[in-house]
Amino acid sequence: MANIRLWSPMDHLFRDFADMTRMLDMPNVPVLFKGGEPKVDIIQNETDVIVKADVPGVKKEDINVTVTEDTITIRGEVKSDYEEKKEDYFHSERFFGTYSRTLPLPTLVAGDKATAKFEDGVLTITIPKATKPEKGHVVDIQ
Repeated sequence: MANIRLWSPMDHLFRDFADMTRMLDMPNVPVLFKGGEPKVDIIQNETDVIVKADVPGVKKEDINVTVTEDTITIRGEVKSDYEEKKEDYFHSERFFGTYSRTLPLPTLVAGDKATAKFEDGVLTITIPKATKPEKGHVVDIQ
């Protein structure tokens, strides 16, 4: 007996989406700032939410962090360290420009009590958990 499967346009849509996702993971695409966004880990323990972002090559004064009751936004700028002199490039993967990333947090947080430190290209933001909603707060980076 032959196996018969009905054709579905949605199958093609999901397959095309999967192909596009795989294309983004090609080795010739910069990993740290693929799509202009830093790689981020969000961890929570009993008292805090901890956000770690890889931002190599960025000065701490070029990073801005805003925390709301349930989101965090990391904005920054990677500035070029050389002048363009009509050089002929053989290969170039370095990212220069601005980025912004807003991520949902797993629980309500007290943004006004957030602390941030920047060390060895890693930005670590520690935000205490809250029980009531608060407005957004800008976080100073140490």
